[in-house]
Amino acid sequence: MKRSGFSMIELVFVIVILGVLAAVAVPRFVTTRTDAQVAMLRSDIASTLKAIPARVFAENIDPTASAPTGYSSWGEWMIDTGGLDRGRWHSSTIGGRSGVGPFDAHNNTWCVSSNSPGIIYIDDKGNLNFNPETIGNAMANAASHSSTLCNSLKASYPSGSNRVIPLATTGAVKF
Repeated sequence: MKRSGFSMIELVFVIVILGVLAAVAVPRFVTTRTDAQVAMLRSDIASTLKAIPARVFAENIDPTASAPTGYSSWGEWMIDTGGLDRGRWHSSTIGGRSGVGPFDAHNNTWCVSSNSPGIIYIDDKGNLNFNPETIGNAMANAASHSSTLCNSLKASYPSGSNRVIPLATTGAVKF
């Protein structure tokens, strides 16, 4: 009686081929996911940089004063104003400056260097600052983790991408 089926050699070859395909596909999948997350963070940044001046001027908020009523810091206000996801963004206050920065939940890493309140912050003169050069891994919970997301976000901005948007009025125009 003749048996039909696969020989052991044929099965081994199929497993080897699947292993090679998996070795090629998995890293590309991770890169695609990181690219999507970077695009999402860049979109968050762009919308926040537009929403903050609009809200400051619409509600006649003084950016040189303490945080608006109902918020513990300007960073918390920025998260609310920009509609930022708290799973991807954190606020911080350092040296009297309060701001927001992206958070890589996969590596449990805040993507902002330790001497900066964030990549978007309001300074003591009432200016909205965007400084992508502060993106780093200084606040990683484990020093051995290097965040691909943080590094990719930083690399997506060319040198000199910093912006300063004046929010404080001079008092010359009164309504």
